[in-house]
Amino acid sequence: MPRRPSPPRNGGRGQPKGQGSRLVYAALRERILALALAPGLDLDEPALVAEFKVSRTPVREALIRLASEGLVELTPNRGARVASLDLSDVPQLLEAVELNQRAVNRLAALRRRAEHVAAIESAERGFAAAVRAGDFAAMTDANKAFHDAIGRACGNRYLIEHGESLTTRTLRLARLNLESADDAPRYFPTVVRHHAAIARAIRRGDVERADRLAIAHAKLFRERVARYIDLNTASLIKLDQIAPERRR
Repeated sequence: MPRRPSPPRNGGRGQPKGQGSRLVYAALRERILALALAPGLDLDEPALVAEFKVSRTPVREALIRLASEGLVELTPNRGARVASLDLSDVPQLLEAVELNQRAVNRLAALRRRAEHVAAIESAERGFAAAVRAGDFAAMTDANKAFHDAIGRACGNRYLIEHGESLTTRTLRLARLNLESADDAPRYFPTVVRHHAAIARAIRRGDVERADRLAIAHAKLFRERVARYIDLNTASLIKLDQIAPERRR
């Protein structure tokens, strides 16, 4: 008697093992970053199972992965929801981002190795290519890859973990920042130049220049976020006081 085929190990929905989870993760991540799924929105697991034609396991795996990135909140007895985006927290978040990037840039310029420089410059080129293509999703990911690569060059695992967490928490702000760039012909080339200059300073081991560039880069981001909030939320918060005057 011929043997019956073994049942599929992927929930029986026709997806290769692991592919369903990656599909759900990628789709939900894009919707969250683009704010197509609003902050605080409850995520209906049965509806996601039906939409993506997968079992509950890949959906839960995707939600857990998104929660690890700070994009989804998992709460007992309530299930999953899109992580909140509290504008009142933005000044402190951007302040922490700037301080982390300054420390990381300085240490990266001191401790970088050839493989670190190669990764930083590869991410820099990836961002520039995404800008040329006008691909906001790719710009968001490439920007994160750039700063994460610098973090790995700094040689301090606590700063690396802190920096990656902060970068993830700013993903939605970064995406809004990119998509709302009404002065794109001037703004995007400025970001590309910043990235190139930071990569060059780190490669050359120029600690002070790497620090100054981190300040300028953070200021550019802060001003863009402030502009977006002023235009879209009736100036609910003020960002111009989060970084005191610096004397160098």
